[in-house]
Amino acid sequence: MSSKLKLSKEGLKDIAVTVDSYRIRVLIDAKKEILEAGIYNEEQYEEILFKMFDEELLKYKLFSYLSNPDSDNFKAIKKFSELNSIEVRKTLSLLELLKNENLIEVNEIYDTIEGDENTPESTSFKDFDIEKYDIDPSKVKSIYEPVKTIFETHNCSGCGLCVGICPVNCLEVYNGFGKIDEDKCIRCGLCYYVCPRSYLPVSVLNMTQNESSEIKNYSQVGHYLEAYSARTKLKDIAKVCQDGGITSTCLHYLFDSKSINLALGAKMSKTPWRPEPIVLKSKEDILSTTGTKYVNNPNLKVLNELNKNQSSLAVVGVPCMMQALLKSSIYNIGIPSLNQIKYRIGIFCMESFSYESLLKICETVKVDVNDVKKTDINKGKFFVYTNSGEEFTVPIKEIGHLAREDCEVCFDLTSESADISIGSIGSPSGWNTVLIRTETGKELYNKLIENDLIESKALADVKPGLPLLERIAKSKRNKCTKHIDKKKEENLRFPQY
Repeated sequence: MSSKLKLSKEGLKDIAVTVDSYRIRVLIDAKKEILEAGIYNEEQYEEILFKMFDEELLKYKLFSYLSNPDSDNFKAIKKFSELNSIEVRKTLSLLELLKNENLIEVNEIYDTIEGDENTPESTSFKDFDIEKYDIDPSKVKSIYEPVKTIFETHNCSGCGLCVGICPVNCLEVYNGFGKIDEDKCIRCGLCYYVCPRSYLPVSVLNMTQNESSEIKNYSQVGHYLEAYSARTKLKDIAKVCQDGGITSTCLHYLFDSKSINLALGAKMSKTPWRPEPIVLKSKEDILSTTGTKYVNNPNLKVLNELNKNQSSLAVVGVPCMMQALLKSSIYNIGIPSLNQIKYRIGIFCMESFSYESLLKICETVKVDVNDVKKTDINKGKFFVYTNSGEEFTVPIKEIGHLAREDCEVCFDLTSESADISIGSIGSPSGWNTVLIRTETGKELYNKLIENDLIESKALADVKPGLPLLERIAKSKRNKCTKHIDKKKEENLRFPQY
């Protein structure tokens, strides 16, 4: 146990509650099953157990602290952070856990900033009003349940992280749908803990991206440092890429410079236009992953293959995957493969389809899926290009009902939780829009320029530019809000953002 704790009466009580935590007890009781499954070795198991213990202990310390007078506001949260030598955003992540465990209620108070004819009315965060329930934590039903409940209520993003971290290999996500082997499951709840659709502390994610200790409002595309329009100069990539080839060029540089030795992405399987996860081992593997895949692909499920050896990893994925990775970084419990990730490369995504839905789209435009060379979504239409050079289109509004229902609870268009986000919206044909989110992303992008691997322009200097991207991002947020409101009205489960 690495946590430093005064052996006071309250301190001992916090330890007792932590040891009694359902999540800790399950990990201890299921040690034999976990080691026999072979996902984690004994050293890794112990690292996860004790990291989890430290996280739970800190959470219950916060719960006890909230009993103090005048501890019901943001100032008190900052004070707790100082006393425990942790970032404010870390304390806020623990506050989110307590709220989702029904141990506290948190109301956010905002100030309204009046607008004028040129500036719309806006709000800014002012304070918290925190109410601590007078109950015994051990008497409250834990939130750490299997993600089966996420699968069954059409809230699953299909990212695959639950599969990638499951200690007994009892989960599977395929074609956008999750399944659980009830006989194998030990009810540890780790899957629920990392899932981006169980609960997602969005303000903490934003603060982490911005390296801030203040709660702020962000634009429709989230926090970013810089915005560009770019395209690759690498001929092999330019020949086969979807738009500007920046994602592939990022991987090319990272492998070439030995900044990574593995990358996670998606390639086409033997079934035409059905993608599957791939672990890339060299820059030569990159060409097999080029092009956009609109069928759901759980890239993160292969993370469980990477626990055996130490590596430096880049992950390419859509917004839900980036959310899952950043959430797991905030609630870090020592999962080996997750701690090997050095770069998060996010892709813009409006929605995804099941494979059966893609086949129906092909039927709609009267194209055999075996003859499809490329697919694209642009200007409100779904494009299908054939090997013979023909182009077919169908308006998105005519096939919208074929998209995965689970995607309708997603608010993020531009992979706000990535280090660097890449898409096509806002840039001219053949170019990518690139949003630099973090210093890691900024350093990577600058290296592409320094090594003469890309052409780059400020996004402000191209048309349609950022205004179009923000407008489409806002439309996705609005659609998400309406869908979640409908779930609330029908008393159905919805993600806690």
